[in-house]
Amino acid sequence: MEKSKYSVLVVLCLMCFVSLVNAQNKSVFHSITWDEAAALAEKEGKIVFVDAMRKPMNEEAKQANEKMTRDIFKVKEVTDFINKNTIAIQIDMGSEAGKEFAPKLVMNMYPTYGFFMPNGDILGVISPFILAKEPMKLVEAGNKALEAAAVKRQNSRKIAFQNLTLDQAVEQAKKEGKLVFIDAHTAWCQPCVLMEKNVFSLNTVADYYNEHFINVKIDFGKEKELAERFGVNGYPSFIFVNGKGKAVYIAGGYTEEKEFIGYGEAALKAAEGIVFEHGTWQEALNKAKAENKLIFMDCYTSWCGPCKIMAKDVFTDPDVAKFFNEHFVNVKFDMEKGEGVTLKEKYSVHAYPTLNFINAQGELQHCIVGSMEVEDFLKEAQKAIDGKGLIALTKEYEAGNREPEFVISYLKALGDAYKSEDAEKVCLAYFATLDKAKLQEKFYWDLFYQYINDVDSDVFAYVYENRDAFCEAIGEKEVRRKIANVWTVGANRFVSGQGENVAFDEKGFKKYIKRLSKADVDDKFVIISDAKMSNAEKLGDWKTYMDLGEERLKEGTVGDLLLYNWGLRIDRECKDDALRLRAAKWLDDAAAVSDERESEGNVGMMSWGKYFKEISAKLKEPWKEK
Repeated sequence: MEKSKYSVLVVLCLMCFVSLVNAQNKSVFHSITWDEAAALAEKEGKIVFVDAMRKPMNEEAKQANEKMTRDIFKVKEVTDFINKNTIAIQIDMGSEAGKEFAPKLVMNMYPTYGFFMPNGDILGVISPFILAKEPMKLVEAGNKALEAAAVKRQNSRKIAFQNLTLDQAVEQAKKEGKLVFIDAHTAWCQPCVLMEKNVFSLNTVADYYNEHFINVKIDFGKEKELAERFGVNGYPSFIFVNGKGKAVYIAGGYTEEKEFIGYGEAALKAAEGIVFEHGTWQEALNKAKAENKLIFMDCYTSWCGPCKIMAKDVFTDPDVAKFFNEHFVNVKFDMEKGEGVTLKEKYSVHAYPTLNFINAQGELQHCIVGSMEVEDFLKEAQKAIDGKGLIALTKEYEAGNREPEFVISYLKALGDAYKSEDAEKVCLAYFATLDKAKLQEKFYWDLFYQYINDVDSDVFAYVYENRDAFCEAIGEKEVRRKIANVWTVGANRFVSGQGENVAFDEKGFKKYIKRLSKADVDDKFVIISDAKMSNAEKLGDWKTYMDLGEERLKEGTVGDLLLYNWGLRIDRECKDDALRLRAAKWLDDAAAVSDERESEGNVGMMSWGKYFKEISAKLKEPWKEK
């Protein structure tokens, strides 16, 4: 009896031992496919755990692999974590299923253990060789994967990349006033794929980039010319391009959420262009002195078209912004408002935009007037930095430098600064050293054409007396246009001063009219009429201005551009509402004619109708200070 009891006890112990061994050896892996595992994980709210491996080539390798797996998963905490949080499967990467699964590994080498979202997004990987020594690291990696999965489940939006070429994207950005964001990637770049899966798919990132940018993905591994153009040699690169196709900001590398949004913010800031100070003139001087910089001053008015072009197209250029923000204290003043009125007088600003470069003592160093291309603007700024600006050239000229090459460069600087009277004096002095017959050579004629407007100068007298020879040498149209311009300038010199100090030399003007008649000047009646209107404008005699304009309109000698300019002047300066309404009728009549021409299909290079209507609408409003 005792022996029988003993035998039963032994059998029970053996059964318990076998049961324990079987429990320890029970695999955490399900014998199902990836698609089945993904569907099950989605249903149970879990992630997928994959043992991505290759079947061992021999029995020794097989046993080693099995031992390593047993050693990892014999740890209860590891097994419990995998069973609780994942659907675990094994995939032979040498099989067809493995080849299909491989892209989900995002170029991670196998054998490896990986955590995945049910949609295939990778959450993290860890090497089994690391786990063989420290199995609990699998739990650490798993918890990180669960955190990443929670983030992905909370985010449902992604950056909307448009199927556009770069040229198409730039054109769209130009129309919408946005920047283009280029995700510059390559097919072999793992961080590129991870950005797509982990960062571009975050709601905060998607919302920010979709709102502010035209988003495109470009494989720079294929578009090597673009890589060279933007100087990209690492991936991923993030390039922000303006409506002209120029990069305003470039960053790169795998980047987390906040920093990546920061790239977009930095790009938008850079696209604003030159950073202008908003303080007083004295504060600008103080800052220039403290930073040992020159001041760049944009002298503009609210109504100036070229000013707006510079602000929109040149000041926002990334090369300009970088150069000016680094080298200058930048300020801008409306010359008709606030402190700008005083600065206008101080720096003798007479045309817009005037672009001044001034030292910390408030002394002008260089000046250019008018809009210009980016390259020219940067060259002029460099002259100021190098101490080769207008003022330096003036000092050199006053010191006696009369070398022809220097004189020509000085003339250009004076012309660019709208110093027409000074340029004319220098040019006349230069011509005094030459045989006047040289003026029929194109080089010297161009100097005359650009800088000489003194109707009383001996140089102009020579040109006028020999105008037929000049027409033959230079071209009749150009010569006659220049002669007419000089006579016109002469006709407009009889009003001096401004405001209450304005004065009109009526006697001198009448003598000039007789002179025009005696010299039998071409288009003398138009020259006289334009001069009378100009005089009336300067004197503020808008009734006379309107009467003269009406006479010209009846004669049919007023082009669309001239009429538009009349409208601008009247709107800006005429305070008499009755006269403003009279001018509005001119423009309404012209708009009707323009509309009729368009309806008949007779459209010129430019349709003026809408511009006439815009000015007319302003003229119909009671006058107010502009």
